[in-house]
Amino acid sequence: MLKMEMSSKLDKNSNLKKITKRKKAYASRIEEVAAMRTKFPTKVPTIVKRFHKETSLPLLEKVKFLVPEETTMSQFVAIIRKRMNLRPNQAIYLLVNNRSMMNLSMTIAEVYNEHKDDDGMLHVTYASQEVFGAPDVSDMRVSTNNYNRGDRVDP
Repeated sequence: MLKMEMSSKLDKNSNLKKITKRKKAYASRIEEVAAMRTKFPTKVPTIVKRFHKETSLPLLEKVKFLVPEETTMSQFVAIIRKRMNLRPNQAIYLLVNNRSMMNLSMTIAEVYNEHKDDDGMLHVTYASQEVFGAPDVSDMRVSTNNYNRGDRVDP
């Protein structure tokens, strides 16, 4: 029963932007964001969701964030990685508005000013990518003699 509850919870969060936009009227979303910006003027309202074709990264339990304006994108990536309990060899990248990768030295405020949605929220999507087609980097053992050539040593 717990698995069924978890899977239904995951299904509900997979299309958060669509669901959020359907649940609330446009005017009420704008009012909500305006109230958040008034109450927390140094925070950026952000929705973080998983890319719709992503299968290897887990869903976040919490998808709405109020991120301090001075936070850089690299710090934000670290926060997201920590919340997902990712291993160091798991790759993650963030897309803003489902299409643009941002420079990691940009602050959230800069990204928000350039890419905020019509409803006033910053929509961020996370995804992973396998590096060079290797399913797991820890599977590879490299001999020190062949290290410079990059040859793989079979076990």
